[in-house]
Amino acid sequence: MSTSLTEEIKAAIAPKGRTLLITIGNPLRADDGVGPFVGEQVRFKSSEHSVINAYTTPENIAQTAIDFKPEKIILLDAAHFGGRPGELRLIPLEHINQAAVISTHSFPLSVTFSVVREDTGAQLVALGVEPGSMEFKEGLTPAVKESALSLIEYFNNIE
Repeated sequence: MSTSLTEEIKAAIAPKGRTLLITIGNPLRADDGVGPFVGEQVRFKSSEHSVINAYTTPENIAQTAIDFKPEKIILLDAAHFGGRPGELRLIPLEHINQAAVISTHSFPLSVTFSVVREDTGAQLVALGVEPGSMEFKEGLTPAVKESALSLIEYFNNIE
């Protein structure tokens, strides 16, 4: 069993002060549901860290994110970047709307999160998971589920 939760990714997604994990995706489209799958199972031990499941409308949670006053925001979504299914990759912010982040969202992520970042001054990290399937069906493919479980374990063990 292998995971792509590398030391580089762990360092990038490590909490910094008040940290907000925002998960994005559609659980009815197979691996596009990886964000909500993770978000529904993460239980941070500290009240300094929080999770918001934005599903397919991240623009609707912008004010909630701003009100949390995070120092760091981690976006988690399925992303096409040409990797193997389940592979995790940090998505450069300038590529957040290009081929990287899945286009099931109704409003550009860069617009939503540039507003949040501007209002909070938070560091923004986008983490993509390469999907294996985007079919209209529930449930993650095995490789994506393995990566999701690694992320859940990582976040749930943060002190």
